[in-house]
Amino acid sequence: MPQITRTKLGAANFGPWENIVRVLILVWFMLYTLNAIPDIHPLVGRIAAKVNYWISYFFMFEYILRVLCAKPRKAYIFSGMGILDFIVCVPFLGMFFGADWQILYSLRIVRVLAIFKLARFNETAASFKKAFYLIRDEFFLFFSVILFMLYVTSLGIYIAEHDAQPEKFRSFFDALWFAVETLSTVGYGDLVPITPMGRIFTGVIMFIAVSIIAISTGLITSAFSRVWQQENVFAHRHKRDADKVAAEAGEEEVPK
Repeated sequence: MPQITRTKLGAANFGPWENIVRVLILVWFMLYTLNAIPDIHPLVGRIAAKVNYWISYFFMFEYILRVLCAKPRKAYIFSGMGILDFIVCVPFLGMFFGADWQILYSLRIVRVLAIFKLARFNETAASFKKAFYLIRDEFFLFFSVILFMLYVTSLGIYIAEHDAQPEKFRSFFDALWFAVETLSTVGYGDLVPITPMGRIFTGVIMFIAVSIIAISTGLITSAFSRVWQQENVFAHRHKRDADKVAAEAGEEEVPK
């Protein structure tokens, strides 16, 4: 039985056994990929489906075990990882209770979220969490600005292009898709402004989009720099204190 430690929120950490969970997650995704290959041998497909089924059982057992070992349990159940663990089990629960196959097929997409389970008790993931916590207020403000820009861009391009291209910009949601493409600087080319007003408006939005990406990159880079600096200071201080304790212990052992 592995030694169980707990986080500040009470979530159970099973130590080396967590590596087994990570390996099964990777195997699960490999099997999921095999099932998506149309020309795969039927025997391989059946074996992959059977192993996939038993891994789903394991994740259900894992969730129940984490709930039972968590102290307090409510803190884990409603934490980000607790909700993620439950969502990953939803397709299996639907299958267990005999849900309609069409619903189960639609729910298969949530299995992709299992990849985020790899971040549990990971030091790199913890650094990400600290970085975003440092800029949580700025990030919220920045995200609000992006939502506002999406709305303004959608409304503006709809007004400029709807009459000229009614088959392309049929509704606000078509304009919203164009806004997402433009602000993300992806630009698939399926929606293109043809009116002078639409082109000028889109050009302005493109410059704003580049600025948004630059600001967000600088914000995140600054946050990570602060986190790594804090970790280096903490590691240096911890090493200095450990050396001091070792030196004092050595002096006490010297016979007088």
